[in-house]
Amino acid sequence: MTPPPYQHPHPTLELDINTISIETGHHTGSFVIKNTGGGTLTGHILSRNHAITFTPNTWTGNSQAITYNFNPEKAGTSPGFTKTKAYITSTGGEVILPITISATTMTIPTPEGPTIACISDFYNYAQEYPNAARRLFTSSEFYMLLLSTNYTYMEVYENLHKDVNRERAMDNFFILSGLKAKTTIELSTNQINITQGPPGKIHESFSIQKSDSGYIDAPITTLLGSNWLTLSTDRLSSPDFDSSNRAMVEFTVDPLKIPQNFVREHIQVGTAQPAGDTAGLLEVTFRRAPNFTINLNQKGFRYEDKGSVVIKNNTGANMRVDVFSRDRYVRFYAQAHMVGPVHSIPFEIRPSAFAGAQRLFRRLPYVSTYIDVRVHSMGQVFHKRLHLNIGEW
Repeated sequence: MTPPPYQHPHPTLELDINTISIETGHHTGSFVIKNTGGGTLTGHILSRNHAITFTPNTWTGNSQAITYNFNPEKAGTSPGFTKTKAYITSTGGEVILPITISATTMTIPTPEGPTIACISDFYNYAQEYPNAARRLFTSSEFYMLLLSTNYTYMEVYENLHKDVNRERAMDNFFILSGLKAKTTIELSTNQINITQGPPGKIHESFSIQKSDSGYIDAPITTLLGSNWLTLSTDRLSSPDFDSSNRAMVEFTVDPLKIPQNFVREHIQVGTAQPAGDTAGLLEVTFRRAPNFTINLNQKGFRYEDKGSVVIKNNTGANMRVDVFSRDRYVRFYAQAHMVGPVHSIPFEIRPSAFAGAQRLFRRLPYVSTYIDVRVHSMGQVFHKRLHLNIGEW
């Protein structure tokens, strides 16, 4: 019997996958090429999409692991998903490997834990991790995320991403994307009235509230440029605000630079407001107080009541004050006093038995009297008479 002719066994190409599915958040994968026939398998891989590369792209062997890599920066701007192919040719045959690139499920894992899959995720991430979000904002990953979600304003983003002030760029990006409104500010008050007390500079402050944690850059100016009012800062930026989005602004008034008894100035926070809108405008008025004021602590007194002469001294120096009463039933513990900034001179009302009998006999519901006050200040003597009524009310 004659044996059949000898036939050399040929290689047979086989893959352990049928297709490749790539999500833009996952860039690498692998598969194995095997030879299920005889001999030795030799071949190469050709990618139809320049964003996908294979390593190695040529091989010789009967079991070869192939790693594929997807580069998002070279993927282009195709919406939805992209279908392409890889051609594997070898001594054991040819295989066309379908590839699907999904551009709608891209995610960016972050070291802090949150996963960013859309712009609103990025906005929430920026609220909690602002510094990390500023770094991510200009990364290629974030650029590809915008491409994968078909972001409408890519040209604007490309300009914003060139802004060296990342905080400002991100805030404008969120406004453009409709995730927030423009950050506004509101003053705690629109008017501060100052009445001069003792000589010396007067320190005041007011607070400013931001509408949210967004970017702010607000100049602070005086409209008239008055030299008697000095601001602690000429500009507010985001670091000036605390965790509750509140900032304090201080200013100083120097009465020595004010020749008048009354002046007015306006402090403007931010850019000029529309007509009639004073949300960013603070009016500061200064009124010079008299050197001293003298008053009774109340208008009417009962018999056997106690009262006081209240003196406010705005001169900045002690002054001598003498008090007298024509009626002995208004009794002072002392008549001469040295008075500082604020002083009260107490007195008692103690009518005598005879005065009480006269009052009952005449049926007087009350009596009127007065206290004379003499002030020695700055080399001058000033007089004031304080009238008071005493009775049963």
